[in-house]
Amino acid sequence: MSTVEKQFVESEYDGVRFPQERTAGLLLGLTWDQLIVVGFGAVFLLVSLFRGGWAILFGVLVLAVCTAFGVVRFRGRSLPAWVAVGLRYAKRGAGDQLEYRQGLSPAHELKLLDGEPQVRALEVEQKATRTPKGAIKPGNPTRFRLPGGASELKAYALPNGAGFVWDPHEREAVICAKVITSRGFSLESFDAQEERSLSWGAALAGLSRMPGVVRVQASDQTTLISGSAVQGFYESKQEQSGMNAAEVDPFLDQAFKELMKEAQSMPVHEQWLSVVVSPAQIGSRLKGMGGGLPALMEYTLKLMTTIEGHLPRSGTRVAAWHSPRSLAALSRAAFDPDSSVTVTMTGEDGELRGTAPASAGPMAVDVHPGYLEMDGYLHRTFKIAELPQETARLGFLDELVFSGDFRHTVTVVMSPVDRAKAMRATRGRRSSWESDSRTLKAMDRPPSPEHEQELVDIMREQDELMRRHASLDMVVLVTVTARSLSELEAASNDVVTDAIATGCELRPLWLEQDSAFMAAALPFGRIKL
Repeated sequence: MSTVEKQFVESEYDGVRFPQERTAGLLLGLTWDQLIVVGFGAVFLLVSLFRGGWAILFGVLVLAVCTAFGVVRFRGRSLPAWVAVGLRYAKRGAGDQLEYRQGLSPAHELKLLDGEPQVRALEVEQKATRTPKGAIKPGNPTRFRLPGGASELKAYALPNGAGFVWDPHEREAVICAKVITSRGFSLESFDAQEERSLSWGAALAGLSRMPGVVRVQASDQTTLISGSAVQGFYESKQEQSGMNAAEVDPFLDQAFKELMKEAQSMPVHEQWLSVVVSPAQIGSRLKGMGGGLPALMEYTLKLMTTIEGHLPRSGTRVAAWHSPRSLAALSRAAFDPDSSVTVTMTGEDGELRGTAPASAGPMAVDVHPGYLEMDGYLHRTFKIAELPQETARLGFLDELVFSGDFRHTVTVVMSPVDRAKAMRATRGRRSSWESDSRTLKAMDRPPSPEHEQELVDIMREQDELMRRHASLDMVVLVTVTARSLSELEAASNDVVTDAIATGCELRPLWLEQDSAFMAAALPFGRIKL
């Protein structure tokens, strides 16, 4: 009689957990701003000792206040850091930078940059062409009408029609792909999920090693479209074309109307992958290709081919590369979800019609400490401050992607870190940890669980770097959108609850909502990690 033995193959993802939020500073976890505050209190006490008398008591009191103020952390930040953020917010308010109204400056004019006049941007893009020798000849750029510093973004059309966004301030270029998944991740077996995750990781590792790539943004934007809105758009298109759908195919026309009548709210997911390239990191390579903007465009075309080849194994593929108009449509839909049906319509060739770059931005923006108000909608952006500390299952972020019946965007931004630089940083963290341990031992203080766990995180990171894994700095942002403040609070509570279920900790980015929204909900990769 034969026996069947079960063999359990250890998975690379068994027991996987994320490192805790890095709060290690220069000494005992204190950063520069905290040490300055505590140091001021210590110096004040030292001066008081020389004066003697009641000055000593006053010096002790000042030291106690400075220590409490410098050491305490609130929502992941030290109190001195919060003071700096608050002062920047107040300064912007004093300079009328917390309000935006479209039309105050013409969209077809570019301001001076570094004292030099910029090329005039047109409203209609001209696709780049190639010279008889095969070199790219860029067309005239378009300019997105967006609030703040994003108003300087210029979009070119590459020879293949894809959009090439140039940021003149940061000196970076952005390309954006519309991506789709071939099958549902949560419906796969664990082995298939693991294979897709490994393939996605390999794609990211390959992309992060591409010279010049400084950031990768992967976003999933969920929009709820009512059946009545779709039917209204359907009828308006009939009026514009002068055709009656009932006469063309009465059966399909009636079936569509009945389907839209029953549909209360249909979730539509828009996924994109943005790649940010810095020409400063590939200067010699671009010089060998002829230099300037044409060489950078040629390099991004090769990068696009590489991305298209790396993604399919992960169950994700590039459906199309966004043009300047479709990028403007993504941006417009982020500010005004009601426009999603109109700006995402396709033409006879199957390509997105999009909208004019001059219509990419909002009509009006009001920045509040905890949310943004624009074009009849309220937006609030959160940051995942802590990823799962316990065992994280594959695809745990789907709880946030499918969080509820409200408009929301989940964005993951990854920044490649040079392996040698990552190794030096890890060794520095290890030295700092050992120094803190010696200090705690000299002070006869027991180490905290967080201090002990930090060593485990450091050792794991060193081991992964030794195994040639790609080093990435990562941030996850979640933006929720609602019609009213009460709806916004309800949606925020739902997404926070779903985050807790996944083992994540969400924190709203107070006093930074405008820059956080630009980083999370728009496809331009505008974030600094």
